[in-house]
Amino acid sequence: MFGFIRPLRGELKVREWERFQEVYCGLCHTIRKHYGILQTTMLSYDCTYLALVLDSLEDCGGEACRKRCVMHPFRKKRCACESVGIARAAAVSVILQWHKLGDTVSDERGWKRFAARFLRRLLRRGYRKAAQDLPAFDHATFQLLAQLDALEQQNTASLDRPADAFAEILRAAVSGFHTESRILEEMFYHTGRWIYLIDACDDVQDDFVSGSYNPVILRWQLAQAELPPSVKDAMQHTLLQSLAASYHAYILLHPFRDAGIIENILCQGLPEVTRQVLEGAFSNHGGKNRHGSI
Repeated sequence: MFGFIRPLRGELKVREWERFQEVYCGLCHTIRKHYGILQTTMLSYDCTYLALVLDSLEDCGGEACRKRCVMHPFRKKRCACESVGIARAAAVSVILQWHKLGDTVSDERGWKRFAARFLRRLLRRGYRKAAQDLPAFDHATFQLLAQLDALEQQNTASLDRPADAFAEILRAAVSGFHTESRILEEMFYHTGRWIYLIDACDDVQDDFVSGSYNPVILRWQLAQAELPPSVKDAMQHTLLQSLAASYHAYILLHPFRDAGIIENILCQGLPEVTRQVLEGAFSNHGGKNRHGSI
């Protein structure tokens, strides 16, 4: 995804932060096991959050083990054992990254386009395996990204229409996973809407200079490469509304574990990211591709 989802570390207990890192490492090992080591270079905290939520709904999950990896070859590190939820998040991560690279090939030019095309060639085998594991999600992602691309080609000034298309992708990622999947779908739909809009806010300066599509620029007909106070206030309102809707869906779930971490992310981490983006102080390095880069 985009690297915006992260906990507010200073407000986590030590054991909660360690658990979050265990899930991150467990997700990395699961991706490497099923889809190849190259796929792990694109792992982010976004899909770690997905894995954490899905694993929390399994009564038999939450186990940890010790394993070595490329980044820790001499000392075994604690990581979450593979569960159904972590396996689901692994496949979702691979599929999303594949389609994201496809979007880069379509939209970019020069070396960025060449690099994305080269990476897709390297990652094709892992993607095909993930698409076999989650064919409905892969198909939904393809269709929804095509819908999103059509809206962008139309230069629609609506915030809701492209945000809805992207949000439906995250709804599809959890569809049918759990007996309470309708609640889970609602939770991740609003998280997806927040991701799309916060990414649009974060890209205002670059998109203004390059002339790329950005619904925030078009919605308010911005004449400069920054958000005026009135637009910041309006975007803050709609972004926090999405987070509130996601949290209100979450509290209807019944997680067996890790509620403190999930609530930290929803109620503290994401509002803090919202503040940082709107103030122009956000950095991706805190939650994106911690042992690799894209």
